[in-house]
Amino acid sequence: MEKQPTMAVLTEIKDKNEQARFGSIHRFCEELEQYGSERGLFVYVTSPSLYLQRLGYQRSNGAWSKQDVPPANVIYNRLHSRSSEHSPAFAELLTRLAEEGGVMFNRRFLHKWEVHGYIERHRHLRPYLPKTSLWNDPGELEAFLSAFPAVFLKPIHGSQGRGILRLERQNGGIGLRRSTAAASATIDQPIDVFVSALWQQTTAPMIIQQGLELRSLDSRPVDFRFLCHRTRHNAWRVTSAVARAASPDQFVANLARGGELLAVNAVLQEWYPKSVAFQQKQLLKEIALEAAAALALEADGMYGELGIDLAVDIHDHPWIIEVNSKPSKHVEMVPAAKTIRPSAKAIVNYSLTLIEEKE
Repeated sequence: MEKQPTMAVLTEIKDKNEQARFGSIHRFCEELEQYGSERGLFVYVTSPSLYLQRLGYQRSNGAWSKQDVPPANVIYNRLHSRSSEHSPAFAELLTRLAEEGGVMFNRRFLHKWEVHGYIERHRHLRPYLPKTSLWNDPGELEAFLSAFPAVFLKPIHGSQGRGILRLERQNGGIGLRRSTAAASATIDQPIDVFVSALWQQTTAPMIIQQGLELRSLDSRPVDFRFLCHRTRHNAWRVTSAVARAASPDQFVANLARGGELLAVNAVLQEWYPKSVAFQQKQLLKEIALEAAAALALEADGMYGELGIDLAVDIHDHPWIIEVNSKPSKHVEMVPAAKTIRPSAKAIVNYSLTLIEEKE
């Protein structure tokens, strides 16, 4: 009798009074289990330490319970913490998985600087990349501020819009805004003095990025999240797309910073006639798919799901803003209860494809 194909979802688990919670992906795990069951795929949820003990959470009659589980043919890595991916338990899990002949996709977080480097290797995508540099010395930031009216400083390991600085030349001084604060500040000192002080205060690795004048709604900058999933080999498809408008007191559109989720078509049709809006959406979709394919080709490990963030400037030029290798499950138009969203179906189908191709 053939063994049932098995997928493990790897994440952090809170278990209180025998009630397991999987954080921001809890509902998504339910959808994975439900659709997996329909497709003949056994889906369970585990953590690195539990997997090494052959334990995981299975769902039965709407409830998750800790049980003995079989080795996984495929592991879908949804760990939320970079430190979890550098733990001894995770390293041991990778060794165990290789010994058992299993595979993992979305192996690790990709940071902003390496993502830029991977995409930049593909000439046809370079026109959509803002000028970007790793901040290695104060002079680089001064050069960017001389070249562009506005500049962003972003932590290479940052997420959810945290820790981003927007710098703008203002009458010999600098206008400074932080993504974690509503108010802006004016620094009334020479640029070189300010940059030198900022350099000494900054401990995390940062990238410097050209500021863009993005199209907006009611003076709120807008970006777009295209959720892309791998089908087989290096073919990708878009499973969902949403627009995000920044909070009135913010310059980043992340939902964690108060951004509002909107329909892509509705936003584009606010800006363009219907036919032009359709063409612009198709272009954004094509760029997202090309970026996903490029990253999957260049990055070490296997990737089956990527969130590609794009934006359009006031001259109607599209830009690649960011790529997320662990895309949030809140950045989707969440369906009604008991409905399985396309991204969950895509993960299950890709897992089955990996198992089929391995056989």
